Amino acid sequence: MPSPPPALALQGAFGGSALEQVLESLPAEEKYNAVLLSLLAKEKDGLQGAAYVLELVSEMSAKQITMSGAAVKALVDAAVGAGGIEVLTDSLAGARENGACRSFATPQLRISDRPSSNRDFERLAKVPSDERGVEVGAAAALCLGLGAVLILELAHVLDGDVAAPPLPLVAVLLGGAWGADRYARSGELFGLIGRGSTRLFSRDLIRESAVESASFLLGYLLGLPCCAFAPTAFKPVEMLGRNGRKLGGAPRLVDRILIWLLAPVALEASQYRGELLQADPTLAPQFLGAVRRRQATADVDVDQGGWSASEDEVRVRWAYAEARQLLQRYASVREALQERMAAGVSAGECVLLIEERLKNSWGAV
Repeated sequence: MPSPPPALALQGAFGGSALEQVLESLPAEEKYNAVLLSLLAKEKDGLQGAAYVLELVSEMSAKQITMSGAAVKALVDAAVGAGGIEVLTDSLAGARENGACRSFATPQLRISDRPSSNRDFERLAKVPSDERGVEVGAAAALCLGLGAVLILELAHVLDGDVAAPPLPLVAVLLGGAWGADRYARSGELFGLIGRGSTRLFSRDLIRESAVESASFLLGYLLGLPCCAFAPTAFKPVEMLGRNGRKLGGAPRLVDRILIWLLAPVALEASQYRGELLQADPTLAPQFLGAVRRRQATADVDVDQGGWSASEDEVRVRWAYAEARQLLQRYASVREALQERMAAGVSAGECVLLIEERLKNSWGAV
């Protein structure tokens, strides 16, 4: 059931004459935040009453009443729970207008201009490649082969008529192959199999948290509501299609999204010697191709910033370089965010941490 309008909410959020008297004695800031928290507490399945909640936030902004940290957390978590980009866009924009989320789309963060010469283009580092399909395929093939050998060995034990390769011979062959790969190809083949096995059978929570913290932090600072979701090539296209006009105030929106998509790649490559297990470097070019195909419906200038379609490959490399620089600039905030994420905090708590860490950095960033 939708939440009541703000005017009624202020009257009816708390029942009973005693509570009404207590509420009446509170300062306006505490009163509004208490009512806002009361409304958001009812939104268990996302912001069903988003219009009323956002109207109350707007009313608070008009009266120069700042949302409390608890209210910001509850608003962001409810918007994320709703699962849609549009509600989250409106919620973060409202909180930013209120002054509670000053670091969202902060004007202090300025991305660099498009490189002006071919020499500048050539200096840009290449985006690390990703071979997850080959890695997983190689690991799966080895596991299937070893599994087949073990099945044959078991069948041989149960029925002597079934032929099976001797296990010592298999071990010698594998050891010889490993040695030859190590000395002839610097361990390239077995390194590939090892990465594939890691993708298939293990989970590194620290690595996952590091990658997610990079994505969330840069997305938030760049003013992208999709920062609360795992990066994909098509979620930003959906965001532009539904909210391109709302986000149009942010200059070079496509460039900002490219930086966000490459933030996990930049972080993982820098911390793990170029090895990518969590981040996907193909998302940025996929997004760029998708948004060009849907430019009319996305309602955004894809080439803003002086780019052209023929420069898409170098544009991705530029975005990768920007992501690396921004992650270095905000390294301490990202590390703190990673620690919180590893502990399992919500998106709203991540927003509060960023705001707390950057609240005294205006003019220093």
